[in-house]
Amino acid sequence: MSASPETTTAPAATEVPKVFVGNLSFKTTDGQLKDFFSDVGEVKEARIVTRGPRSMGYGFVSYGDIETVNKAVAAKNQAELDGRPLNVEVARVPTKEEAAERAASKSARRRQPRRKAAAAADGEAKTDSDAVEAAQPSAASENSGEDAKAAKAGANRRNTGRRTRRFPKKEKSPAEGSTAPAASTPAPAAAAPKVDATPSETVTFIGNLPFSTTDEELSKLFAGFSITAAHVVIAKKNQRPKGFGFVTFANNEEQTRAIKQFGEQPLVVAERVLSIKPALSESPAADQASEGEAAAAASAAAPASSA
Repeated sequence: MSASPETTTAPAATEVPKVFVGNLSFKTTDGQLKDFFSDVGEVKEARIVTRGPRSMGYGFVSYGDIETVNKAVAAKNQAELDGRPLNVEVARVPTKEEAAERAASKSARRRQPRRKAAAAADGEAKTDSDAVEAAQPSAASENSGEDAKAAKAGANRRNTGRRTRRFPKKEKSPAEGSTAPAASTPAPAAAAPKVDATPSETVTFIGNLPFSTTDEELSKLFAGFSITAAHVVIAKKNQRPKGFGFVTFANNEEQTRAIKQFGEQPLVVAERVLSIKPALSESPAADQASEGEAAAAASAAAPASSA
């Protein structure tokens, strides 16, 4: 009787032995960050994320194992460094599904169907011109000069006909003295008046979210504020998160305080710097998919970690 093969349980793919450190002072250096976390265990690497020479206000500290990481979170979360209480969380890497979603989103943004259509039209026009030019030498050698001119004119008429058929035919005005009534042209439909959207005083747009974020996780990101609702927008076709959502604050003061705080110290989840701004008040937050998709596409994604 053959022995059954041994089965092993692989570690969670999203766990890495490092912590995310937020709310850092812009003056804090890599060396100071490493010294601050060295009393928990041996620090493999301490790195502050920068944009050019300027600190982004957050960084990562790596240890040899996940147990030391958990100790660092328990010991250093909300501890002060350079006069600032730190936000210390377990860093995670994106799952395969999140990475695939991110790659698909980048690929879709690179597609430019309008340019391809224009290039195809240009190629068609160039083919017609080349045919005319190729026919000219043989026509000149076999026919007289007048016959060659006629052949060239006929080819030009054919090309012109192809191009003009793409556009609607213009109506000719009746000749002077004619009794035939002029064809009535329908008046163009009046354009709908534009509605000036104003920023909401409580509903806030949260963009560039990881695709695995739930309503509960979105609510926890704003645990330090007074909120009444947190909602991640879900696609109707596949029932998957679209990468953005909305948070409703109890009042305008709480909304203003959150936007100001995260404007100075960006909120980072799974190596993504979140986009936080007032939502449009002309429609409910859950229905503003068009605004969310545009902002999610335009927001800059930073290499990140999540809690």
